[in-house]
Amino acid sequence: MERNTKRIVAIVLVVVVGAAAGVSIWWFTSPGAARWQTPGVTGIPEEQWIKVGYVGGLKGIQGEGGWNGAWLAAYDINTKDDGIKVGNTTYYVAIKARDTNEHDPQIPISTGLAAAEKLIYVDEARYLFGGFRTEVTRAIVELAMDEDLIFFGAGAATDEFCTNVYDDYSRYKYYFRQTPISSSFLAFEIIQGFCHVINIMEANLSRRINKVAIFREQLDWTVGMSGLFNALAAAVNISIVYEVAYDIANPDFETYWEQADSLGAQIVIPIISGDTGITMMKQYGISQPKCLVFGIDVEGQMTTYWDTTGGACEYEIFLTTLTPGANVTEYSATFYDDYFSRFGIGPTIYTAPGTYDAVNTLIWAINESQSFDEDVIVTQLETLNRSAGVWLSGERAVSAPRLAYTQVDDGFPPSDPTAHDVEEGWPFGTTRFGQWQDGDIICISTGNGTLYTRGYDAGPYGDFSNYPLGVYPNWLATGEILLPPQGIN
Repeated sequence: MERNTKRIVAIVLVVVVGAAAGVSIWWFTSPGAARWQTPGVTGIPEEQWIKVGYVGGLKGIQGEGGWNGAWLAAYDINTKDDGIKVGNTTYYVAIKARDTNEHDPQIPISTGLAAAEKLIYVDEARYLFGGFRTEVTRAIVELAMDEDLIFFGAGAATDEFCTNVYDDYSRYKYYFRQTPISSSFLAFEIIQGFCHVINIMEANLSRRINKVAIFREQLDWTVGMSGLFNALAAAVNISIVYEVAYDIANPDFETYWEQADSLGAQIVIPIISGDTGITMMKQYGISQPKCLVFGIDVEGQMTTYWDTTGGACEYEIFLTTLTPGANVTEYSATFYDDYFSRFGIGPTIYTAPGTYDAVNTLIWAINESQSFDEDVIVTQLETLNRSAGVWLSGERAVSAPRLAYTQVDDGFPPSDPTAHDVEEGWPFGTTRFGQWQDGDIICISTGNGTLYTRGYDAGPYGDFSNYPLGVYPNWLATGEILLPPQGIN
């Protein structure tokens, strides 16, 4: 079925369903249904819009950050660059969001899919951005690929989205992941940071640190990470003394902390993408277990997290994208300040700079190719390889974007072929490690004084096949690691 025919059928079905339910066509009239916006400019006729649709859980921090990043990118392109010219016509970015409700613990896949369908068939968005939960993003990706729509993933880390491109290029070539790096590489970077933190702890405590607990959401994306941590533990004689995969709708962190502490855990690794991280750290402050918290706590990235947890997050170490004062690129500090002044919160949540970059990257590709043909744009995007520059909130669309994607024929490592994935490794796609200290986020080192070179060696705890020499250079660090005052088991 041709794309226009599909759209007509979908619109008719939506109208019929609405009428059958005895309701008005609410998405045209409800205040909850956002209108198209052309940030920074007004009076632009619709035929000069580049329609960018954002799909995300707008009531959650990931969706809020992604929408803010997309809005700011559109504003910068429309005002600072005065749009882009394709042929003899100047075009401006128009954006609209639909709420997938992905922050809901029940993970309503049907709601997310309906949001994407409305953006495509009712709003006629030409390009999609967003996604967060793997389960919801998977459904949206399949819909976008059915329609040959370019979709920039800006939230879901699960490997499959990019291995799909490698395995079935003709179908999935329209998918590009902008943020974060894949789950596998996130795990490898955590391993690097983890080993460095162990070194610091052992140097300070003069004893072995070898007992670890894992708190993870019972969701698809955490399974592979757990496997990698357990493999590392087996390889280097570290004991996973306790692991819980909890129902995000009903966690019991009082019990989890009690169990981990009673079993002597010295480090607890959270693998948490949702707001249960707040509950976890509040209970940490109450229980005072003798361990350091180190891992993925997406809520912990927020500059408001100190207040949200009442300071209970102090000493937590977590993966983040931008930390205050860490000049990741020559542009990131300016982006940080612009974002903060506009929204009153720092762009530390990864979806904010990621979606900002994604919108800029799309517009760059349209500008460079002078085409709105999806296949031509894909070919242009594929020129962004390892020689393209550095990643993260770089120059705006009319300049060369500062990022790179993996190519279909150069998956890294060879055992994990990927394509259209943001390149992992400094100076492309890497995480930062932040620690909460006295109300501020401090960027800590990962134990390497030189640039990331993709080199490998045995590392401090034995031969591990993908052990990086460093995640990012030490000069990005703005402080030293501190250990909690209640001590370590």
